[in-house]
Amino acid sequence: MPRSAAKSLPTPSRTWRSNCKDWLSGQGAFSPLSTPQTITIIRDEPRGELPIRIQPFEAWRFDPDFVGDAAACASPPYDQFDTAMIARLESQSPYNVARIVKAPPGGGPDATGTHYQKANELLAQWIDAGVLSSDSGPGFYPYSQTYTVGGQRLTRRGFIALGDVRDTGLFTHEETHAHVREDRARLRQATAADFGLIFMIYSDPAQEIDRILRDCEQGGPLVQAEQPDGSTHRLYRCGDPARAERVTHLMAARECVIADGHHRTGAAFDTWKQTGDERWAYAMMAFFNADAPGMTVLPIHRALSFKPSWSFPRFLERLSDAFDVTDVPLADSTPADTAALLEGSIKDRSRSERVAFGMVGPQKGIGYLLEAGPERLSRWNWPAAMHPACRLLPTAIFETGVLRASLGYSDDQIDRGERLNFPKDAAELVASVQSGKFPLGFILPPTGLDSIFEVARLRQNLPQKSTFFFPKLLTGLVVHRIGAERSD
Repeated sequence: MPRSAAKSLPTPSRTWRSNCKDWLSGQGAFSPLSTPQTITIIRDEPRGELPIRIQPFEAWRFDPDFVGDAAACASPPYDQFDTAMIARLESQSPYNVARIVKAPPGGGPDATGTHYQKANELLAQWIDAGVLSSDSGPGFYPYSQTYTVGGQRLTRRGFIALGDVRDTGLFTHEETHAHVREDRARLRQATAADFGLIFMIYSDPAQEIDRILRDCEQGGPLVQAEQPDGSTHRLYRCGDPARAERVTHLMAARECVIADGHHRTGAAFDTWKQTGDERWAYAMMAFFNADAPGMTVLPIHRALSFKPSWSFPRFLERLSDAFDVTDVPLADSTPADTAALLEGSIKDRSRSERVAFGMVGPQKGIGYLLEAGPERLSRWNWPAAMHPACRLLPTAIFETGVLRASLGYSDDQIDRGERLNFPKDAAELVASVQSGKFPLGFILPPTGLDSIFEVARLRQNLPQKSTFFFPKLLTGLVVHRIGAERSD
């Protein structure tokens, strides 16, 4: 549908120390905050003990009569931003939500509170000008993503609603960083709004909710956003009270696991604790059925970003104490060919109940396959607090066998992700090692959905950067203003 051009509004101002010494040397509905506030990071977490509580809501959306194409105002999640992406998003539209949700310089939190105050002021300016307008009455928002992976075109369907982050049927599976959680909590408290989505997955083999969502897609989307990764995102609205009641009833029997957005969940939990107001306990979530087509979980790989002076043959010896190490001839393979070869070998080993990683290092023309089966894994010195079920997770095996046993990392260094990079594209990882940017790269297999649900039910956490649910959900398709519901 043709859209009017965007109206103008004034543009807003705006050591690693190794333990392995023998071989290494080396603003919104509530009043704005007039002074910086301290957010107390609550160590409690949602524990999944009661049925999940969800509710429809009156969303605020970018008004196409003001902004033109509302899709230009959406962005990836804030934690995907880099300098180039922020510049691209802000040039895409003067009303792109990245202007509000981006983290302070250095990753935050901003101790002065100035960053959050400016975000609140910009939100208030947009609301006053009509950049954002609210829907008339509560509803759910069906949300679909169509994308390509492995040469196959897939569609994942879900819906956006408010979910209670207190002790409900909501399971976490990942640790959070206190400084990131505080940054998101302070932004939420300053703006009294949610802009991003907490990505939730649930199990519904009968796909009852999915059929309701398809019925709501009649009439075309409110927003259709094409993304650089080739994905197409479509947003719809369902204001039918009967359908909303049916979805709410069906969801009450579901266990939900946070797929992505643990810091946003923690921020919502912390601001509810801080305010004592129930309205702050409800955060904006997108719910997707793990049993429906289109659910893709990709691996996140690992690269070492330090350059110690060490003997690579000695490192291979240490790896051999934990893994079966096999040379993989690469000849003159391109990075893409190398990645495909190692990924294929990893997949083959997974069929035989062995966990395998691919590794590329400083030696030209050769890669490595690291394998460990049940017998080897049973002999490892695992962290005492780790549940046995977690010891079969690829990222847990990597941390214990490679980082702890072979590189001498401490638990604290692992928790901080010290001197580690987390590339998502295996070919890019290989190219980075071959160019000398990274001395070592590791290609990991994906973590299965069954493992994610099992670990969450056990109240355990996966290691950080264990899962990449592709594609990412967009931020700014809808906005939840806390306490701003109509009274008429």
